[in-house]
Amino acid sequence: MSIRVSCPNGHVLNVKERLAGKVGLCPMCKARVQVPELQPDSVSEDVIMGILGPTPAAVGQYSGTATADSVEPPPTASSDKNSPPKKSCHKCNEEIEAGIHICPHCHTYIAELTDF
Repeated sequence: MSIRVSCPNGHVLNVKERLAGKVGLCPMCKARVQVPELQPDSVSEDVIMGILGPTPAAVGQYSGTATADSVEPPPTASSDKNSPPKKSCHKCNEEIEAGIHICPHCHTYIAELTDF
């Protein structure tokens, strides 16, 4: 791997990683060039998980193995006031949020022209 460096006169140089932190001369104009130190990767697992978002199980993805014990009760009337608008999937008849274009249960594309 190499490090890309520009000399003060604008020449772009590719130098080897082993020269990180050293000073050298530009081969074209002989100007002094400081090669920057290599920065360690500072991306943590938490940052990556934040970029990827919640796991499918956390957002209610259908796992394919529903049992009588795993079925959730229907929402109460008091929660309907604060919930987003819903629509029904035409393939599996599951109720989903109106802004979703792919059913999270059967993975069918359900957007209509009126959704855009």
